[in-house]
Amino acid sequence: MTAAESSASHSPQIAGSSQPTSPGQELAAIGGNVGAVWRGWWTWTPSHGTFNLQIPWNVIGIDSTVVITASEIDSNGNRFVGAAAFQVSSIAPGNGIVTFKINIGWSSSIPMRTDVLVFN
Repeated sequence: MTAAESSASHSPQIAGSSQPTSPGQELAAIGGNVGAVWRGWWTWTPSHGTFNLQIPWNVIGIDSTVVITASEIDSNGNRFVGAAAFQVSSIAPGNGIVTFKINIGWSSSIPMRTDVLVFN
């Protein structure tokens, strides 16, 4: 992970994650032009400012559609809407990884959780 345009805080680092589903598991038919949908989440160490972050996940390919949401979390890892603004942008899937830009609009470091949906 690399920090870009960071402010006075350290770049967020992955602190925890869900157990991503294995691509080999049986799935119900999705329909349309979507063959599989995957969901996972990652918690991050406290930070603030703007960073380029990466999440490695083997279900992501260069043609995947990846949706990422971000929110503040409390000490128990529960998401909530606080005063800090979170902005996710510039989502770029690659082979086994997604790179994205996050802006945590707060003057001190706070922990966050990202939820990720992958459509293949």
